[in-house]
Amino acid sequence: MTTTSLSNEVLWETLSTRIKSAKYVEAAIAYFGNNGSKLLPLRNGHRLIVNMSVATVKAGSTDPREIEKLIDRGVEVFTRRNLHAKIVILDNAVIIGSANISKHSNEVLDEAAILTNDPLTVRRAQEFIDRLCTEPVLPEYLEQCKLLYKPPRFGTGETESPRQPRVAHAKLWMVNLVEASVPESEIERYEQGEEKARKLLKDSSRSELSSFQWSYKPKMVDELKTEDWIIQTITYKDKTALVFPPAQLRFIDHYVRNTESGKERYVFHLEMPKGRQALTWKDFQRIAKPVLSSQGISKPRTKPIRDIEDADAILRIWTPRGRKAKH
Repeated sequence: MTTTSLSNEVLWETLSTRIKSAKYVEAAIAYFGNNGSKLLPLRNGHRLIVNMSVATVKAGSTDPREIEKLIDRGVEVFTRRNLHAKIVILDNAVIIGSANISKHSNEVLDEAAILTNDPLTVRRAQEFIDRLCTEPVLPEYLEQCKLLYKPPRFGTGETESPRQPRVAHAKLWMVNLVEASVPESEIERYEQGEEKARKLLKDSSRSELSSFQWSYKPKMVDELKTEDWIIQTITYKDKTALVFPPAQLRFIDHYVRNTESGKERYVFHLEMPKGRQALTWKDFQRIAKPVLSSQGISKPRTKPIRDIEDADAILRIWTPRGRKAKH
């Protein structure tokens, strides 16, 4: 076993050289800023998790244009709202240190790290990354982030996103639905929202759109964010209940459905991977129960999954491409 200290120029040179020669690379990097795709030259088959939340993008800490370059190379990219780690696994070694990936970190800041091939440390780093890779960066979300991105003030590239309580916001919602159609009188208005959603979809080869509707304003409207994940359970007229893989909220449409009463209809437009695979409620329940720490899944109902470990466990029931994972 060998462990080496790295800093500044040596750290960046080691990262670049080892990534180019390694067959297997996985990284968890909190902030990925300007010039990041060159500083961390990941390629096809590699995996990266970053903090690309809306707040972080608006603050300029993660540049979605750099993330897009990696995705175009074939890198599998995930986002994590509270990520602050800096870990790079390179075959049978791991680098753990202080550096975010940005021009400022490379050229201005004093950064340090350790490089070790200690098997236990590498294994623990792998387990950490595996546990957090539950929220893939979908094409439409990437496009939204590109529109929201603002270069960091003072050119630092290291402005952190506002701190948020670790469990205050639920990134995952279970939504219970029944098979129903929109009244004929609302079809035209309903389709206007669907047309808007279609225009937002930039890569129809990787993802597709779906929607569900509520005939009144549900409580979750005030809490949901456009980067949140929704798992729909739909009970059909024949009483069959199917649970669909995670879809990411793109936007919420609403309109007045009754001019006399002023009642509104809320329509939730979602982005999900193509080729998704639904589970029966019984299969979902069987898989979910053993892995949940605090939330019971006794029957389909609409609720937030506030416990982060439980949310990740449910998201891992499917692969990032919406297929049933091996359990």
